[in-house]
Amino acid sequence: MKVLIVLLVLFLPCLAFSIEITSDTLEHFDEEQKSVATGNVHMVDPNFEMRAQKAIYYEKTNEVEAYKDFYYNDSTMTAWAEEGKFNIDKKTALLKNALIHIKDQDFWIRAQEIERLSEIKYKARKAKVSTCEPEPDKSQPWCFTGEFVDFVVDDAVVSKLSTFKVKDVPVLFSPIFSGPGGNNRKSGFLPLKFGNSNTRGFRFSPAYYLVIDSNKDATFYLDYFSKTGLGKGLEYRYLDFDTKGMWHVYNINDKDIDKDFFEIRGIHVQKFRGIDLLVDVNYVNKKDFYREYGDTRQISKTFLFKDYGKDLSAEYDRFLQSSVELSVPAVQSRFYLLGQAWKDLRWDGESPPLKTELGYVVSPFKIGPFTANFNINAGEFYKEDGLKGQRFQINPKLSYTMGDSVRLTQTLSARSIFYDLTHTSPYEDTSHREMLQYDVKGSMRLYNRNENFTHIAEPFVEGVFIEVNNKPPVLEEAEFIEDTSLIRAGVYNKLIFRKFTLEARIAQVYDFRAKNDWDNLYPILFETKLSFWKISLGFDTYQNITKKRTETFNNWIGFNPDPTTSISLGHRYTRDNTVSPSYLWAPTIRGQYRDQGDTGGINNYSMTIVKQLTEKWSFAGNINYDKKQHGERLRDTSLDVRYAEKCWASIVSLKRKPIYRDGRETSEFSFIISFELKGLGGPIKLL
Repeated sequence: MKVLIVLLVLFLPCLAFSIEITSDTLEHFDEEQKSVATGNVHMVDPNFEMRAQKAIYYEKTNEVEAYKDFYYNDSTMTAWAEEGKFNIDKKTALLKNALIHIKDQDFWIRAQEIERLSEIKYKARKAKVSTCEPEPDKSQPWCFTGEFVDFVVDDAVVSKLSTFKVKDVPVLFSPIFSGPGGNNRKSGFLPLKFGNSNTRGFRFSPAYYLVIDSNKDATFYLDYFSKTGLGKGLEYRYLDFDTKGMWHVYNINDKDIDKDFFEIRGIHVQKFRGIDLLVDVNYVNKKDFYREYGDTRQISKTFLFKDYGKDLSAEYDRFLQSSVELSVPAVQSRFYLLGQAWKDLRWDGESPPLKTELGYVVSPFKIGPFTANFNINAGEFYKEDGLKGQRFQINPKLSYTMGDSVRLTQTLSARSIFYDLTHTSPYEDTSHREMLQYDVKGSMRLYNRNENFTHIAEPFVEGVFIEVNNKPPVLEEAEFIEDTSLIRAGVYNKLIFRKFTLEARIAQVYDFRAKNDWDNLYPILFETKLSFWKISLGFDTYQNITKKRTETFNNWIGFNPDPTTSISLGHRYTRDNTVSPSYLWAPTIRGQYRDQGDTGGINNYSMTIVKQLTEKWSFAGNINYDKKQHGERLRDTSLDVRYAEKCWASIVSLKRKPIYRDGRETSEFSFIISFELKGLGGPIKLL
């Protein structure tokens, strides 16, 4: 049979482009201003491509009707259908028994009827929606079906009378199903989490994300534990030109240990009429809240908490500090009004008194070759059945720096403090304290480079000399300072070779006024780091020369054999009742040793492995082990396994940690499963 191929190029006066039609046969009807193409029809112009077995092109309206094996493709959408009608100018279409792929958002919609209202708006009837690409004779990993579906690109997808399915198995029904139609923020439920724990029982943790405005949103959390109770959480975030903040509130009444836990943390930053306001709140009503629920409550990471050094999921210090500060900028200075309160999380600890302080701070300014600054403040302190009273202090400071290759910096500061306090026991009831401090530091940088290696050496020596009188109650760090005469010296070395890098540091402190438990010669610091091939390792230690013993010894090794694998091993050791400083570069006062010793000592081993097994499977494991004199035990241990397909992923987290129940230490074992759905991994809403 002879096959006829006709090529027709229509140049329409109203269009700035041409349409090319190729088909087996082509008829043109002048009166009706239409062309009918049959057999292997191919229509193309600069903006789209269409294929079908039959097509009717209407020149006047610039519309096309296509039948059988219909295929359409443009920059935003690809469609397959039994038949379709589309308008080239308006970018609208009506498709029957169709499958469409919305490209940028990677959404797939199969429906009995799909109407394209514009390039971003779609309506479908008896539809199936997913971000998983359909495969012949295979069910999609997940999808939701709906009698009526509205889809707006980068806005929302809404389905009525919907059923959520996994592998075509109905899992959940909802009268209305709503989710994001792209990357824009939309209100709705976040992916569900569920799991189990031997101490808390079955866990079910839904979360709802609410977009309040373009610059405000909130997240509502529930953590249901079958054995302990229901946790309720709320996060509220906002950002404006002069205002920003985040607030997190969590509450759970633990029926197992009969405790009602409550936590509130937040930051509010605001500027108005030349005044800066900072509100920083950190409070829990029970001292053991973070030990019991610090790793289970749901937390969002936000820019604000990061900018201000707040990490909700981090391990907490002994004190939780809350503060409110009003600051009024002036010329190279500022006035401030500060209120502070503390929560002591140690079982036998007592919180410091509440403080209200009014102060004036002058920023560093030049006086000839010198740099000067000072601050002055007055504070009110109050503690129920405890310390009460006022404090006033003045603190000027003068600095001078000279030299280039050899740099010498000297700082002289004075502090006068006046007290009017009651209930000061066990400290002295003093009316004043004076302090004079002189700091001097000399340093230099030596540099040697040749074709084989580069050597950098940075020696330093510094002295800290402080004279004080009286010993008042501890109201801030300045009250910890005692008479001090310290000399610190050390050197940092770095050798860079072609195949490896070696860094080392040694530092020593000599205390002229050591007394009681302190030795004149502080423990000496040795620190080394070596990197070569795919291995990095190092250690740091404080060696007590006078007592001939090791105070601390920490070492680690990391191995990255390939881009998909990371292995690290670590060991931390601190002897019982150590007097080793936590870091040599702490403030130059003997107080850097305060509370650093652990009466039980530290002897921890840890191992972390992160591995991408295949394109779909990966895991991260972490083990911590305590080896102590009075018993060995496994500490916090976790394993996260992730399986990822193109359109969904699942994470299974297994955890073990020691906890206290009924006055004894036991272990909690838990697992939690969470899912991520591509395109709907953000908020999903069920009504």
